[in-house]
Amino acid sequence: MSILGKEDILKNYDVIARQIFAEFLGTFLYLSISLLAETNLGKSVVGTSLANGLLVASVIQIIGHISGGHINPAVTVGVLTCGHITVIKAILYIIAQIFGSLIGSCVAYSVTDVTLRNGLGATVPHFNMRADQVFGLEFIMTFILVAVVLSVMDNRNSNGLGSGPLAIGLSVTACQSSAVMYSGSLNPVRSFGPAVVMNIWTFHWVYWVGPILGGIAAGVIYRFIFTIRDSIIIN
Repeated sequence: MSILGKEDILKNYDVIARQIFAEFLGTFLYLSISLLAETNLGKSVVGTSLANGLLVASVIQIIGHISGGHINPAVTVGVLTCGHITVIKAILYIIAQIFGSLIGSCVAYSVTDVTLRNGLGATVPHFNMRADQVFGLEFIMTFILVAVVLSVMDNRNSNGLGSGPLAIGLSVTACQSSAVMYSGSLNPVRSFGPAVVMNIWTFHWVYWVGPILGGIAAGVIYRFIFTIRDSIIIN
C-alpha cells in the first residue's frame, strides 16, 4: 500500500469514516472535560495532571480499537513517521481533532461559571519563560508520550503495565506533574481550542511546533533504531 493512502481511502471509506468520527468524538470528549480541571482546581498540579492523564486513558479505551485513539496531532504525526498510518488518513485525523477541539472547548466554556472561567485552561508559559524554554519542554514531553504510544503499538512489547491506554495516560500525568507549572500541553489541539475560544495566543506557535517535532523525533527513532530489524507496515 502506498504511503499516500489514496487507494485505502477509496476501498475502505466506510471504515475510515468511522475512524475519523472516532478521532473527532475522542478529542471532543477530552477537551470538553479536561478544560474544566483548571477552572475547578485552579493551578493544582496533581489534580490537573491526573484529570488530563486519566481522561486520555479513558478516551483511548473508548476509541482505541477503532482509530488508535490518537486525539493529538503530534501522536498522529509520530505514528505516520513510524509508518503505521498513511498520509491522507493522518491529515483527515488531524482535521477531525481540530474540529473536536473547537467544539469541546465551546462546550467547556458554556458550562463553566463566568467567575471560574479564567483562561479556560489555555496553555500559556508561566514564570516569564522564553519561547525556546517552552519549546524544549514541549518537545521532550511529547517525545516521551509518542514513544510510549509507539511502544504500546509494538506487538513485540509484551511487558509493561498490561494496559496500553493506562500506560499512555500515565505518561501524560507524569509529564504534566513535572512541568505543568511551566508548560504542559503535549497536544497542539489541547492548546488550540481554548486559544480560539478565549482569544489567548501567547507563544501559541510553540504548542504546535514543539509537540509535532517531538512526535516526529519519536517516530524516527522508533522506526529506524528500535525496529531496525523489522519491516515497517502501513495500515
